[in-house]
Amino acid sequence: MKKLNQYRAGLYMALHYREIRTEINFLLRKHNFAGALQAVINHLRHLSTERNIDKICQHIEFLGTIYGRGNHYVKYILENLFVRSLGGLRRISTVHTWTVIEARLPVPFLEIRKGQQIHNLLISK
Repeated sequence: MKKLNQYRAGLYMALHYREIRTEINFLLRKHNFAGALQAVINHLRHLSTERNIDKICQHIEFLGTIYGRGNHYVKYILENLFVRSLGGLRRISTVHTWTVIEARLPVPFLEIRKGQQIHNLLISK
C-alpha cells in the first residue's frame, strides 16, 4: 500500500472534516500541511467547548488512520503538532470528557504521548 504524503493526507482531511473543508483546502493550496492540521486542532477545541465527545473521538480516530498510513513527514507533523496539542485539549476538557477521549485515543498516539511526557520529565530535572 502506498504511503500518504502531506498532500494526499490533506485531501483526506478535507473530505473528512466537512465543517472546515474550505480552510483546509486553502492551506493545502499554499502547501501548508501543518497549517491544515492546526485548523483541525482548532476545530477539535471548538467541539470540546460544545461537549461533542463522539465527534471529537471520531476525528481523532481518523487522524490515527492518517498517522498509520502516512509517510515519515506526515507522522512527524502529527507527532509534533497534534499529539502535543492533546495537552491543551485535556486542560480545557472536563475530567469525564478527557477520560472518554483518552480511552478512545489510537494506540500510536498514546505511546507517543507517553514518550513525550517522559521526555518532558527528564528535561525538567
